[in-house]
Amino acid sequence: MRHFLLSITLLRPALAPSLCWLIQMSIACQCNGHSKCINQSICEKCENLTTGKHCETCISGFYGDPTNGGKCQPCKCNGHASLCNTNTGKCFCTTKGVKGDECQLCEVENRYQGNPLKGTCYYTLLIDYQFTFSLSQEDDRYYTAINFVATPDEQNRDLDMFINASKNFNLNITWAASFSAGTQAGEEMPVVSKTNIKEYKDSFSNEKFDFRNHPNITFFVYVSNFTWPIKIQIAFSQHSNFMDLVQFFVTFFSCFLSLLLVAAVVWKIKQSCWASRRREQLLREMQQMASRPFASVNVALETDEEPPDLIGGSIKTVPKPIALEPCFGNKAAVLSVFVRLPRGFGGIPPPGQSGLAVASALVDISQQMPIVYKEKSGAVRNRKQQPPAQPGTCI
Repeated sequence: MRHFLLSITLLRPALAPSLCWLIQMSIACQCNGHSKCINQSICEKCENLTTGKHCETCISGFYGDPTNGGKCQPCKCNGHASLCNTNTGKCFCTTKGVKGDECQLCEVENRYQGNPLKGTCYYTLLIDYQFTFSLSQEDDRYYTAINFVATPDEQNRDLDMFINASKNFNLNITWAASFSAGTQAGEEMPVVSKTNIKEYKDSFSNEKFDFRNHPNITFFVYVSNFTWPIKIQIAFSQHSNFMDLVQFFVTFFSCFLSLLLVAAVVWKIKQSCWASRRREQLLREMQQMASRPFASVNVALETDEEPPDLIGGSIKTVPKPIALEPCFGNKAAVLSVFVRLPRGFGGIPPPGQSGLAVASALVDISQQMPIVYKEKSGAVRNRKQQPPAQPGTCI
């Protein structure tokens, strides 16, 4: 109720100098027509679904502009929310997957399907996969329910499921012969109903629910009455409880043979790398030896008596090698000969010495002609090829 005090002053000196009207106006309090003013300053009790110091806002669950006698109307959320923006009327949907100003759509882009105008929205679960839903963002604070739907992939195996959450929730599981968006009441048959739980596991027999005769059988999972924030994990699976023996052995031997093949390849690579490193090392050693300075050695031979041939047993004018060890490639060889060391007076070697030594030298045989060897029997033969070199016998 508004109280006005008007004061109007009108001066007409020509007609009536003393005539005047005084109109004064003052607003005692403003309740927008939804309450009575007390003591000209306080709205007694806001009515017509309004609230506030001047009854200028709609109460929770209603929206509109109640100022200047405006009206408030209920939130239109199709049963999926009880609150909305008091100014715009946009609903705060309480079911995850339902969206729209009036909660009239499903989040199809996020795998939700259904019809919230007739029923609700469901998240489509894949068999043999685990899904985690973390409702912890600020935009999730109004959610108190989430729904799932799953259809078995195989008709001859049971369907196992489990669900757990970080906070307590209510659980209802139903099934129907097929999935239809927005199923009407009575089309779904209840299976499980639990309240105030954090975890649940179950198995649905393919014989009991007749998966063969119901190829499109669908299980509906309704999770509700939880508080924000919350983390939910859910999974449906149809994996076999035992492994087929044939499949086991095939898998085992396949893996075993694969490991053997990998080991053989690794060993072959290792051998190749080792051989390459060995060749490089031999090449470096050959180059190092070739870079060493060569010198001539003079050996004094007695003229009055030639040294005996200790191998053949006869007197030779030219010493013969006791061994010729070809190197790899038959381009060089290690030649070994017996050398009689100088002796003292009387031809007796010093104490502790034999007077003989084996001398070896690396010789070039790449341009050498075939060598003629004389056997003990006196037969002579020509050796046209060098004996095969043994790898690793010399550098």
